[in-house]
Amino acid sequence: MKIGIDIGGTNTHAVLVSSDGKLKMVASSLTTPDVYTGVYRSTKALLQKSEIRAEEVKGIYIGTTELMNAVYDEKVLAKTALIRIARRPVNITPALKWPATLRRLITEPYFMESDHGYNKSGGRIADFKALEPLYQSIADGKVEAVSIVGSYSPLYENEEVAVKNEIRKRFPEMPVTVSHSFGTLGFMERENAALLNSLLSRVIKKMLANLAEGFSSLLLECPFWLTENNGSLMSVEQAMKFPVLTLASGAANSLKGAAKLSGLQDVIAVDIGGSKVYAARVAGGDLPEVMGSSDFPGLEAGLEMPEIISLPFGTGNRPVIRKGEVELLPLLSNDIKQYGVAWGGDALTVSDCFLKLFPDAFYDPELQTEKLKYVPTNDCAMVVQYVVQKIKEILDRLQNEEKNLPIVLVGGGSPLFNPKLFGKYEKVLNPAGYPYSGAIGACDATISEVSDKVYWLNDRSKEEVVAEAASACKLEAIKKGADPDTVKLAYIEEYPFEYMKGEILRIKIKAVGEQIL
Repeated sequence: MKIGIDIGGTNTHAVLVSSDGKLKMVASSLTTPDVYTGVYRSTKALLQKSEIRAEEVKGIYIGTTELMNAVYDEKVLAKTALIRIARRPVNITPALKWPATLRRLITEPYFMESDHGYNKSGGRIADFKALEPLYQSIADGKVEAVSIVGSYSPLYENEEVAVKNEIRKRFPEMPVTVSHSFGTLGFMERENAALLNSLLSRVIKKMLANLAEGFSSLLLECPFWLTENNGSLMSVEQAMKFPVLTLASGAANSLKGAAKLSGLQDVIAVDIGGSKVYAARVAGGDLPEVMGSSDFPGLEAGLEMPEIISLPFGTGNRPVIRKGEVELLPLLSNDIKQYGVAWGGDALTVSDCFLKLFPDAFYDPELQTEKLKYVPTNDCAMVVQYVVQKIKEILDRLQNEEKNLPIVLVGGGSPLFNPKLFGKYEKVLNPAGYPYSGAIGACDATISEVSDKVYWLNDRSKEEVVAEAASACKLEAIKKGADPDTVKLAYIEEYPFEYMKGEILRIKIKAVGEQIL
């Protein structure tokens, strides 16, 4: 048996899935401010309802928006030191276009001079004295994480590794991010990804510790995994090293889960939640990936992310009409049943507007729709039209011109959307299990390994180097727990460096396989 958990902005869903992939039981709880209480409650309810023994659970799979929500919370982010390695100082302000709340958590860069001209032999750090002020800041509690960025680290990672090792001699537990781990060639893209990773080091450590404690209190001694942005699995150790790679995991799981619930491989999946709407084209059961910015406005970082489009509102937002224009404000809390008009409250929400026009769209025994008769129908119609139009604009961007892909709606708010609202889209599905698509998608995650490295050919043929890199990538996937018989290469991409001396080739490879439990 597997347990899948989806920690959303409004609800935390848990599902029990059999070894052959069948959904056996579901449970939900409100997502709590501390996150962990919601996970504990939903998991405990799942175990009680299913009446299975804890030892029957072989693994727990978690997708979360917790780190995404934490990005702008100064209280939980780590004070981060930035170390730059180059032949001469880099006169660029770190995180230049980021919000001020994040920038003030990053130190002025520590500069370390590299003593070579960047050739085949690689380089070394001549003098580590520049680290002495950093050591004092760490000792004084002014630094909680470190990012190391070398100008040429995709070619010469040994410089970053040497500085990391030097810091770890003094502070073995200090979270240290090295930029070459992210593969991107551009200096600023790598630096931003490394900085964001370091900023998240505190919140991931606390989250994983609390999850482990909660599962242990429920006598669940099986391993647990987080899912990556690309929908594959990360061990606890990997998540501690690379928390930034989990930012889009909740949305990715839900959209992949939508395809699974529909029984179709190629769809446009739309996750309609209480605070956000996510949409993506799913091809062959997977989400296309792009190298680009993370899902935050004004927060540039070179990360490989699923190609997901998001809207900054959901069915829990409060609509306001000013001068004939609809504006959507956040809900007062993540519990719509506490404030929503259709549940007896006084705050009009997007859900209320839909229920005013389509009273039979959504079943909830706690609904108290009497108050809805006092809500103006015209106002509700304007809100519904506005929300549907925004979603249809996304659908038009994602739709395949060659064929009319089915639309699969999931998420807690999806039943509110009558298929007739989508006009020209003939096939609009709201499959059974729609609230739990994120948790189901987490259970369906595979093991993957991505290798993105630069190689000197050194008198070897390109074919030999590519074959060696592919074999190494497959082996790493197997070490992570993938079944050797199922491991295959998802892609191999080659980028020659014709403008540099010597024969140099960047090779990017992804290997994927099913997990062995």
